[in-house]
Amino acid sequence: MDGLTGITTMLEFVLIAVLHLEGDKLGPEMVIDIYPTQQLCIERASTARDIVSRIEQEWYGYIHEEASHGHHVPPIKSIGMFCKPLGEKI
Repeated sequence: MDGLTGITTMLEFVLIAVLHLEGDKLGPEMVIDIYPTQQLCIERASTARDIVSRIEQEWYGYIHEEASHGHHVPPIKSIGMFCKPLGEKI
């Protein structure tokens, strides 16, 4: 609760996916969703196979698109999921 206003501030959490690419390259981080509690965020991160599948599908589409322009984009080696408090720098 904020001592000045008496308003209870809820801390929300952001689910973030981070791509690890072949060749030991760190790929982009992607904000997936916002959750009202850390526990809900962690639970979703632990059951995120559908999110991982969607990211992989989109990434491989991106690889093929870039290859058609002569650019090499490394494939995904793994995808990590983690939760951060909303407002904290990614």
